[in-house]
Amino acid sequence: MSRHLRDIGEQTPAGKHALVVLDGAGWHRSRDLEVPANVSLLRLPPYSPELNPVETLFSILKHRHFANRVFESAEHVRETVEEVWNGFVSNKAEIMRITARKWAVL
Repeated sequence: MSRHLRDIGEQTPAGKHALVVLDGAGWHRSRDLEVPANVSLLRLPPYSPELNPVETLFSILKHRHFANRVFESAEHVRETVEEVWNGFVSNKAEIMRITARKWAVL
């Protein structure tokens, strides 16, 4: 997790600050986390998936691309996941629209 936070800090433009929303995963709560100066952590309350932008993202992707489908094989599932994910991550505006939370603005 510390490596991930360092990567986020390095990718954050000079003069900007990153906000990382965390759920209750054990690696999110480690006292040994190294948090860069240009990164802040926002820990969500326990049992609140509706507040977690990633849960919203996964729900949308699941309903748009995977609900009520039959796949021919495990390989077909893997290929579809890769295709959907690569298409999604190339659309930054859509990511921001889905994951934005008014209450998360610093």
